[in-house]
Amino acid sequence: MKKVVLILSCGLLLILAACSDTPGETKKTTIHISAAASLKDTMDDIKPLFEKAHPTIKLSFDFGGSGQIRERVESGAPIDGILLASKKDADTLSKQKLAKDTKEFAGNELVLIEPKDTTQIKGASLEQLLDNADKIAIGDPESVPAGAYAKQTLENLNLYNTEKAKLVLATDVRQVLSYVEAGNADAGFVYQTDAELSKKVQVKEKIDENLHEPIAYYSAQVMGSNKNEATKTFLDYMNKSEAQKTLEKYGFKATK
Repeated sequence: MKKVVLILSCGLLLILAACSDTPGETKKTTIHISAAASLKDTMDDIKPLFEKAHPTIKLSFDFGGSGQIRERVESGAPIDGILLASKKDADTLSKQKLAKDTKEFAGNELVLIEPKDTTQIKGASLEQLLDNADKIAIGDPESVPAGAYAKQTLENLNLYNTEKAKLVLATDVRQVLSYVEAGNADAGFVYQTDAELSKKVQVKEKIDENLHEPIAYYSAQVMGSNKNEATKTFLDYMNKSEAQKTLEKYGFKATK
C-alpha cells in the first residue's frame, strides 16, 4: 500500500512540475543601456517597439551626460550597451578597450532657447541675444556634449571670454532646458530635439553647424558584458528603419 501511495505521489509531483512550465512562456534576457539624456523621450517610444519585435529581450535604461556615462563604464558599472552624444567619449572607451562595435545612429542640431514669454527682439543676432542675457545655461563642457558644442560656438565667435561669467553649468542638457523653463536662466544652449519637447521655451537661434564639431550619436557594446548577443540585437536595431523613423519623429537626423 505504501508503495502505491509513493508511486502516486511521485506521479502527482511530475504532473505539477510539467504544469508549472506554462506553454509559450519564454525566458527573457534583460540588458541595461546607458543613454544620453537627450534620448530619453525617444527611448520611451522605442522600448515597447523593440520588445514587441524581440520578445526574448527586455530593455532597462538610465540616462545622463555622455561624459558621466563614460566614467561609469570606466569604473566598471554593470552596463551592457551605451548610446552617447559624443564621438570623443565613444572613441575614448574604444581606445581603452572598454567598448566595441561603435556605430553612428543619429544626428542633432544646437539651438539657443529663451523662456516663452521673453520679449522678442526682431532681427537680433546671436551676439545681441547673448549680450541681453544675464544668465546663460549650458551643459558642463567637461561632461556634457551639448555644453562642449556651446563652448566651441562661443569660442569661434570670440565670445567665450566675455560671456564666461554669465554661464550657469548643468549636469546634462535636460537640466539646461529646466533652468530656462523655470526662468533660472535667461537663455540656454540645448539640442533642437529638447527644445521641441517644451511649451515653455522658444528657439531664438539655430546655431550654424560650422561653429562647432558635428553633432552625432553613437552606440557601442560594453566589453565584459555577458549579454553580447542580446545587446548587439538592440544596438543594430537603432540603425534600422523602425528606430530611425522614431528618432526622426522627435527631430533627430537619421543616419545616411
